[in-house]
Amino acid sequence: MKQLLKPFVLSFIVLFSCTEDEERQRVEDLSIIQSILEKGITVDSIALDYATMYRGAYGFPAIETIQIEKFIDEDEILVYYDFISHSRDSLYRYIENRDREHHEQGIVVDYAIKYNDKLESIIVEVKKNNAEFIEFTDNSEDITLIPTPEINSQDTFAKYEFTIEEFTERYQNSRFPEFCVLSFDKKEEVSNTYAFRVTFKFNNQKEFALNTSPIEF
Repeated sequence: MKQLLKPFVLSFIVLFSCTEDEERQRVEDLSIIQSILEKGITVDSIALDYATMYRGAYGFPAIETIQIEKFIDEDEILVYYDFISHSRDSLYRYIENRDREHHEQGIVVDYAIKYNDKLESIIVEVKKNNAEFIEFTDNSEDITLIPTPEINSQDTFAKYEFTIEEFTERYQNSRFPEFCVLSFDKKEEVSNTYAFRVTFKFNNQKEFALNTSPIEF
């Protein structure tokens, strides 16, 4: 009888230990979420990529990556920016799980998401061939910013083009975007080399400056 009890006791101890670990992890996760809810979402970094636009489902645009040397044959340069936020991703996962539970119970819940980092201004500069960097004015129509879905996601979107000023006002003092592209379509008869430098400035004295590689266009 004692021999038969040993595996059962061992299994109970292991099961109890796992349950205890899972509960501790759950409490830690809830503590992190509570901290995000109180403090607000922050931006950790911004990733840069190169993109091209194509027609997706039902004729709406979608974006995918492009090799930088192929811009010579394109009608516009698209520089893609991914605003990376681990706190936002954690909160979205939590909300998704809670929504699943609420859906099973027939409950609909709206969430007010607080942002600790808020976009304040954007500086866009261009360097043509061997010249110095020149800053675009905030209302320049030579360059536009377009909110997009995640690159290569195949998600389509409504294409809304904003000047620097309009794009900043869209997010200013409230939040920051998830993804966007910078569009430049002033192609000349003779190809030139362009390099762009974009500086995103946030409250809390946080800023990110991103430089493209030289782009022949």
